[in-house]
Amino acid sequence: MTHPVMLRNWQQVVEKVDFAFQPIVSPHTGHVFGYEALLRRWEEAGFTSIQALFDTAWDTGNLHSVDMMLRAKAIEKFARFPGAKRLKLFYNFDNRVVKTEDYQPGQTAALLSEAGLERDTIFLEISERHDISNAGYLKDILVRYRSQGFKIAIDDYGSGFAQLRALYECEPDIIKIDRFFIDGIDRDRRKELFVTQITAFAHMIAAQVVAEGVETREEFLCCRRLGCDLVQGFFIARPALEIPEQTDIVSSTADIAADSRRQSDRDDDVVRSYLLETPALPIDINPVDILSYFQQNPDISLVPVVNQDGEPLGIVRDSEFKAFIYTPFGRELLQNPANRANIKRFLRRCPIADIRTSLSELLETFVATEALDGVILTENGLYLGVLDQSALLRAVNERNTLNARDENPLTRLPGNSAIYRYAARALAEPRRRRFAVYFDFDNFKPFNDRYGFRQGDRAILLFKDILGKVLSQNDWFVGHIGGDDFFAYVQSIDFEEAVAAVQRVQAMFDAQIKSFYDPDTRESGYLTGKGRDGKQARFDLMSVSAAMIRIPAERTDITLDHISVEAAKLKALAKTSQGRFATGIYDPDSNDASEPKLL
Repeated sequence: MTHPVMLRNWQQVVEKVDFAFQPIVSPHTGHVFGYEALLRRWEEAGFTSIQALFDTAWDTGNLHSVDMMLRAKAIEKFARFPGAKRLKLFYNFDNRVVKTEDYQPGQTAALLSEAGLERDTIFLEISERHDISNAGYLKDILVRYRSQGFKIAIDDYGSGFAQLRALYECEPDIIKIDRFFIDGIDRDRRKELFVTQITAFAHMIAAQVVAEGVETREEFLCCRRLGCDLVQGFFIARPALEIPEQTDIVSSTADIAADSRRQSDRDDDVVRSYLLETPALPIDINPVDILSYFQQNPDISLVPVVNQDGEPLGIVRDSEFKAFIYTPFGRELLQNPANRANIKRFLRRCPIADIRTSLSELLETFVATEALDGVILTENGLYLGVLDQSALLRAVNERNTLNARDENPLTRLPGNSAIYRYAARALAEPRRRRFAVYFDFDNFKPFNDRYGFRQGDRAILLFKDILGKVLSQNDWFVGHIGGDDFFAYVQSIDFEEAVAAVQRVQAMFDAQIKSFYDPDTRESGYLTGKGRDGKQARFDLMSVSAAMIRIPAERTDITLDHISVEAAKLKALAKTSQGRFATGIYDPDSNDASEPKLL
């Protein structure tokens, strides 16, 4: 029993603490999915940590009462957010609550109702830091709260006790990967493999993945590339005690997502062309009407079900529904008024992905499991359509055909037509910082003549790999014009960062290309051969010259042809300089458009 004096003391504690809210967003669009409520000012209430507050409440027999007071406070504050009804609230739930003597279900539903919010607004985060490895215990928690219409998220995944069996049997709605595995993931192959595997598993059981603790641009882009559905962390936004003025999108994240959407743009177009726009059923539909739906749409084998806001909840299979109808008394049971509203008995989980998810990631989701019905696709969290196995395979085939047509056959990098298409789109968008770089090998012909075309191809592939390692960190676009000419473009970093990246590419190539020469040539530092004029001469070891053009901010009337002309001048200048690097500003309004500078 809760002691009344203790309870009054805890009421004073709850009055002193507050909640900060941190957004959880889509890495594809910057669209805000929801906010996590994070307890703050516990020091003012006399505790050394958040965990100490809950442990004390547990030890004194007050955990349930305290937790309900905190839930009420978090829900009341969240309800005052602009657009709260379309957002999700993530609330950290101490799973010891269900073990308390005074635990009573239904109180959270009442709090949400008083705040004007639906039950599926709230995601109860069960931390893996407490022992949830007992699948039966975890399943009991999920059954208790799912039966009340709430969503479940496994928090801090990878940090504690959870077993894959527990996750498999309990099927949470969201799995939040612990910050440890996100920290430095762009530089740690083992962490990348872990996140890849858990993301594939999560999608197999129709759960979504949140990458927690994203603190750098590189981590953000890596998590996006690995298929994380949502991201959260200081890089997106820090937790704030103040109620936000805007809750629909995080502008800085949306800008980065737009910059990094090159391949997914093409995938997006292809997927949309094969998307099955199957009409969805509302969750409150009378099950009797489902039979009419399938009778009127005989070609549809599964139908998505959405909530009152248009968010997908799962699917109903034609085969399972009709199997129930044709059982003895099946139709009578369905028409019984007591069963009419129970569509949930036919609802099955189904993987859900954003329309901007790459086809490669969608294909991995299909491969990860057998007998998969399809993937429900959403846009900004709302139901858009279904991609079944047949549609996916046709979409992948078309994407591969388009890519093969537009890529260089040696390096598999975007070729000329792809470069022009990308540049036309990128240059049409006004940006504060934009840089185009042209790379050209020095002394490639004498090397090719001495060692053969196969070795020449290896040198080109070496440079392609170096470009990938160095420039992928800031989401550069990289294309292969042909031969030993390459193109790169970036619009998300400062001039000094762009220069440093290009010079790092040059330095790495200088260091690694030496191994392609025989020992005597490496030692002498040159080889003898015929130049383009046919005359014998000494040639230094191969290197790479670079010409970088700074494109005026906000201009939308500049084309790649304009830049190419300027690049030719700068490349000639770079090849005669010690650093083999020249940069200039392209200004179409000036008679002397380039202001070259040697670096």
